[in-house]
Amino acid sequence: MDFAASPLNIKSLNDSGHIEGLLSGFNNIDSHGDTVRPGAFTKSLAGRGERPLPMLLHHDMRRPIGAWKSWKETAEGLYVAGEMTLAATDAREAYALAKAGALTGLSIGFTTKRANPLQQTGGAELIEVDLMEGSLVTIPSNPKTHVAAVKSIAGARDIEDMLREGGLSSRQAKAAASAAWRTINNSNEADAAAKAVLDASAARIRNMATKQSEPFWNPQSEARRLAETRDLNR
Repeated sequence: MDFAASPLNIKSLNDSGHIEGLLSGFNNIDSHGDTVRPGAFTKSLAGRGERPLPMLLHHDMRRPIGAWKSWKETAEGLYVAGEMTLAATDAREAYALAKAGALTGLSIGFTTKRANPLQQTGGAELIEVDLMEGSLVTIPSNPKTHVAAVKSIAGARDIEDMLREGGLSSRQAKAAASAAWRTINNSNEADAAAKAVLDASAARIRNMATKQSEPFWNPQSEARRLAETRDLNR
């Protein structure tokens, strides 16, 4: 598998792990002497269907940090959007390093399907590639690609939407999200807490189908319990 890196230019970095940007730029020469032509990813991405593209840290298959869930080819390059899974240790590490400016690039992992040699650079003109993954890396090679945004869970409405997707009624989701957000919003680890609360709610929703006598889950108590557990572990 080959790699091609690009600098990480963060315009916005908050807490949810939502990330958008240019994963690969077109028609510019990177430090390896390679250039990617428009359409190079079209066949590969079409073949993925709705399957997310793995998001890794430093191209390490043992260190997944999230997934790229949507993409489109623009005049500038391959624009992607995805989610960093902040419940995972490596994803939290990547987020912290990116925020501190220690992770300075994005890089694609790919296999070459069609290419022409570039005698003037010693590299290759990449006509068609099979895109395998997109990584956050330390040292960039392509000066064109950048991250456009890393967005946060903005409030109770975002949590409400996720709870509704998990199976709660509109009224239940609204009440639970409002209670959870009041507690979560006071935490220094708001997004990690939100993720844990949402995971807990999803599990409880599944259990409610077979355990109707079980008391209804209290999101505010769950958020407090998680905060107390983190404090004890510090």
